[in-house]
Amino acid sequence: MAKSLGSWCPISDRVVVAKLVAKPLNPGIIQIYAPTSDSEDVEVEKFYEEIDKANGYLKSQDIIIVMGDFNAKVGDKRVEDVVSFSGIGTVNKRGSRLIEWCQVNDFTITNTILGIKTTLGDSGLGRAPEIEVETK
Repeated sequence: MAKSLGSWCPISDRVVVAKLVAKPLNPGIIQIYAPTSDSEDVEVEKFYEEIDKANGYLKSQDIIIVMGDFNAKVGDKRVEDVVSFSGIGTVNKRGSRLIEWCQVNDFTITNTILGIKTTLGDSGLGRAPEIEVETK
């Protein structure tokens, strides 16, 4: 496993990037934690600039995976090649910004293309809402 990590680089306190060495493809991972939905737009734009910097660092990788908490709702309306019908709720401002970034950079929000119905529900335990998954 230790040989699988080619290199890594912290871009900021919200973005870290890793180049992995694997066969047959070399994946790159961008791990993120986005500003909250009540953050200033300037902070959000800085965050997306940091992701762009990380993405540029990984251009030589075969597969790039961006993962983490975007603090965004992309909704359940299909956006060609970006969002499928399995999204949750109504798109919010941060979700619109994420969709825009994905369109510009040719990324797909993969947890919306699983083909399963998901709903947010209260866990009843005072924790964050749980996601319930209904398989077909």
